[in-house]
Amino acid sequence: MSVHSIGDQARAFALQAASYRLKTTLATLTDEMATGEVADLGQRLNGNTQVLGHIEARITGLDQFRRNATEAALIVRGMQDVLVSVQSDVGALGLSLVAEPFNETESLLEMRAGEVAGAFETAVARFNRSVGDRFLFSGLNSDMAALAQASEIMDALEMATTGLTNAADIAQAVSEWFDAPQGAGGFLDVAYQGTLGQPQRIEIGEGEAIGLSTSAATPALRDVLKGLATAALVDRGVLAGQHQERRDLMQIGGQILLDNNSNLLSEMGRIGLGQQIVDRAQTESASALATLQIARNDLRAADPYETAGALKQVEAQLEALYAVTARLSSLKLVDFLR
Repeated sequence: MSVHSIGDQARAFALQAASYRLKTTLATLTDEMATGEVADLGQRLNGNTQVLGHIEARITGLDQFRRNATEAALIVRGMQDVLVSVQSDVGALGLSLVAEPFNETESLLEMRAGEVAGAFETAVARFNRSVGDRFLFSGLNSDMAALAQASEIMDALEMATTGLTNAADIAQAVSEWFDAPQGAGGFLDVAYQGTLGQPQRIEIGEGEAIGLSTSAATPALRDVLKGLATAALVDRGVLAGQHQERRDLMQIGGQILLDNNSNLLSEMGRIGLGQQIVDRAQTESASALATLQIARNDLRAADPYETAGALKQVEAQLEALYAVTARLSSLKLVDFLR
């Protein structure tokens, strides 16, 4: 009968290999306990990772839609806030310009003209509002303010009305300047700095997008500026010395604001509909994301009871290996576990 013996060097190598294997397994199981996920997904899924890959791809896509929808929500909320403020201001102002008598003194008329000029500057500033680095009312040209400075617009209107001597003619010239097509030297060329036509399109869900078409060139917004600018010309000194004509010009501006109120409300309703679409898309994306994340976690999750049992087994094997090694080399446990 043959007797096979193992040398000291071979024995040391075998013990080192066993120690390395057990320590690696211990580290893997400890990591699984900490993260709650299996270390070897390929083994868990028997090599079929296609389903997991599809789920993670959809999660990535939905997460991008979620970010897009968040941005779209900020934009439409910002637009609505601006129009609510503008509508509140110009509604009351238009009514006062039409109904308030200016016959008493020139100073009262001039005071009201100054208020209208301030309201025009405020409206321009509001239409130039931005959210983050995106201007709200510039169309696709969202990296630039929608409108030129209020003073530049009023300068252009002064030039367009030079030589006119009555309120009706000045109001007509102002209206034509605001309504002039692109290339005719009016509002779209001098004041508006955004784009026309194609709306801002933001993908907010799978197969769903929102088009943001409201800009400072939209007729409802443009007529706000038209009404305010018509009356604000009085503050620029037009029709000087003609109290009745100046009064008439301010009333014409107020009437433009009142006539435009329904159009402005319609534009606000259109933006409100956009808010509802974005809100619904956010809800649907959040629900789909939650479902997919649960499915992904189920595929990747480590069984805590199974992992704990395996961890105890490895610890027992390490203790047994330590006992054998210690008898052979008087090794201390601390040194062994290094």
